[in-house]
Amino acid sequence: MIQEKIIFGVDSKEISHFTAIEIVQSINNHHKFTIKVPHSVIEEPRAFTMQNAQNWLGKVVHVVLERQNNFLGIITNIQYAQELGHIGSQIILTGYSKTILLESGAKINSWEDTNLHAIVEEVIKTAAGEQLQNTINPELQDTIHYQTQYLETDFQFIQRLAKQYNEWLYYDGEKLFFGKPDVNTVYKKLVYNKDLYNLNIAVQAIPNQFGAFTYNEDIDQLYQATTRDEIEGFPRLGTDAIAASQKLYATSSFEYGQITTGADMYLQIILQKKQQSAAAESNFITATSRNRSLRIGMSIRIDAMQVKDKLAAFRSGQDINKINYETNEIGIYIITEITHKATDVGEYENNFKALPAKIRKLPEPDIAFPVAQMQQAEVVANDDPRGQGRIRVKMLWQATKQQRTPWLRVMTPDAGTSDEVATNRGMVFIPELGDHVMLGFRYNDPNRPFVIGSLFNGKIGTGGQTNNNIKSIYTKTGSTITFDEGASSILVKDPSGNSWFMDGKGNINVTAPKNFTIHAGEDFIVNAGKNVKIDAGENMDYDAGKNISQTAANDLTQIASGDITESSDSRNEMVDKNFTRQADTSNEIASGVTVFSNKENLTLQSGKDVEINSAEKFKMF
Repeated sequence: MIQEKIIFGVDSKEISHFTAIEIVQSINNHHKFTIKVPHSVIEEPRAFTMQNAQNWLGKVVHVVLERQNNFLGIITNIQYAQELGHIGSQIILTGYSKTILLESGAKINSWEDTNLHAIVEEVIKTAAGEQLQNTINPELQDTIHYQTQYLETDFQFIQRLAKQYNEWLYYDGEKLFFGKPDVNTVYKKLVYNKDLYNLNIAVQAIPNQFGAFTYNEDIDQLYQATTRDEIEGFPRLGTDAIAASQKLYATSSFEYGQITTGADMYLQIILQKKQQSAAAESNFITATSRNRSLRIGMSIRIDAMQVKDKLAAFRSGQDINKINYETNEIGIYIITEITHKATDVGEYENNFKALPAKIRKLPEPDIAFPVAQMQQAEVVANDDPRGQGRIRVKMLWQATKQQRTPWLRVMTPDAGTSDEVATNRGMVFIPELGDHVMLGFRYNDPNRPFVIGSLFNGKIGTGGQTNNNIKSIYTKTGSTITFDEGASSILVKDPSGNSWFMDGKGNINVTAPKNFTIHAGEDFIVNAGKNVKIDAGENMDYDAGKNISQTAANDLTQIASGDITESSDSRNEMVDKNFTRQADTSNEIASGVTVFSNKENLTLQSGKDVEINSAEKFKMF
């Protein structure tokens, strides 16, 4: 069947002639094209060069299959092919849809507290400017707290987002769609044996039951969910195929959730979208057509037409002398893959694949999730507003973009709780601002970083000194604990000069430049194998709420350069042997004085006189 001429142009200039055109289009991917042009259309006759054609490299190709079906692509390869026979020498142009503008190289990027629409819009605008028309309408409207593009091209990143959040993604020949477009209730009607001359209807068994878990560390909550059996949007063939699949693949998958969620129900909704996407190709059709208006994302209605028998025509009031047809609807579908082929003599044909039009989700893009490696970062905040000991950091690649991570947990050798300790049981060392830290990623997911530990660099690290003998802990204000493996010593000190030194040889030296206070709730006991020595630069006070006892196995000596003053209610002195007092002057004053010797004589001796004075009488016996 000969159709109207297909228009083909490069860089807004129509090319008068082509030999063949092939355009391969599919959802989730770049479209590819191959266009063959007679060498003589572009180059000088009998010139074995492609001097003019090479200027088309990187230019926009415009193919008009029909007024409402255009294709815009970018030429990425040009070849000069000399062929024998009637075809002759050809210039072969190959390339991709304008989505190839998003393939400028792998990138690392991040976004915080934004939404899917804003992320995709920024990526496309940065990479392609106004050159790539787009419609961004994702189903997910919620705020995404942290999202990374990790060693992915812009298009790979958009593919991954479509897979991660189960959003529609396709290029219709002129425009890139992210998110399901507005529902079009107008269908392109195609009739088998009229518009379609090959038609295959297929069903297939695909695993479509999923389970997953995810963990919210902010509230220490584990979430789990599984999909249900019912999947909406399929005709009877698709529904039966899904049921057969669930019977064949009877158990659900179980893996970590691709998205951190806040509830079991939300996780189930995510899994349900994944299920709808997985089941999308349970029922599909393939067909061959010469209708040039067909394009990716178009909704079509396929009918089967057959000749009515005369009795049926008569009963329906039709002229039985003519050939009458009856039409039966096969189904309504959406085109997800199509290949257009056209030749220079006006021949055209396409082969397409279509899925039931009411499916909720398209099949996922065939793209792998990135695997994150450990990353170095610098601490930019440690004043966790929730008081959970988290920090914010900027990785090296974030520093130039003024980006940062969300609040991250910090790994420590010991962390938890107990019956006696509700919070902070374990080892708590939160990195300081400006510190270098190393990040790991849960499940190797670049969206889920955490802090593994801290790093010294060449300017601030001095190592363990000779033979790696020094192990130490230094706080930011200068308080230290130093372990010297060479001397087997331990030194604890603070910036004021307070220190506790264990020399590794059995000695402990405690120093306080000012005061040293010891509080004991009950007993305070000091045991020394030999001597106890206490020196005071000024005064020494002993104070006991009750008694003070002093015991010496041998001598007890008290020496005062000044006075010794004793004050008590009563005083008893008991000496087993001799009792001697010596002073320049000795005075004893009491209300009554008794001197008594119960065994031997009592002697009063004086170097001079002995005087006895009494205010009243004096009795000798």
